[in-house]
Amino acid sequence: MIVKTISHTSTKRENIEKLIRYVFDKQKMEHDHLGRKSLTVKKYIRSYDINKWTDQFIENDNKRGFSHSKRTVLRHEIISFAPQDNKLLTRDILKDFGKYYLKHRSPTSMGVCGVHYDEAIHIHFIISGVGIDGKATRISQKQFKEFKIKLQEYQQEKYPQLSHSIVEHSKKKV
Repeated sequence: MIVKTISHTSTKRENIEKLIRYVFDKQKMEHDHLGRKSLTVKKYIRSYDINKWTDQFIENDNKRGFSHSKRTVLRHEIISFAPQDNKLLTRDILKDFGKYYLKHRSPTSMGVCGVHYDEAIHIHFIISGVGIDGKATRISQKQFKEFKIKLQEYQQEKYPQLSHSIVEHSKKKV
């Protein structure tokens, strides 16, 4: 699977809402032809009302111990699977990946994810840039690479049938 990350530094309510609305767009989260229903996984987020999530992310960011203009307010991260594995990606498997990612990527951060059923199924994550303890949750590129390797090892161990979605994160870039 491919893992991408985008940092969002805006504290503007409309920008946070825009990201949440994009990730949880019903048209992207359901697939009538395959009978796929929307799937949302949350961590430290109350309710299933996406209108309230903006308030919760803003409230959490306001607890930040140290504030500066270039801070990461939200992380938008995406894990994508190979199209050849689409038929193997059950609701339970996708839910498990969502829970695993939110638990291990940034243990003290608020987070929520939604699955998009496009040509290649992928999961969008919105993760707070500050933990519920008020401390920034930034990790280095090396730590992020180690996390991606750990995520892939989890995939290979628990879901070996997703063989088309293997990406060698441990290889050096050429």
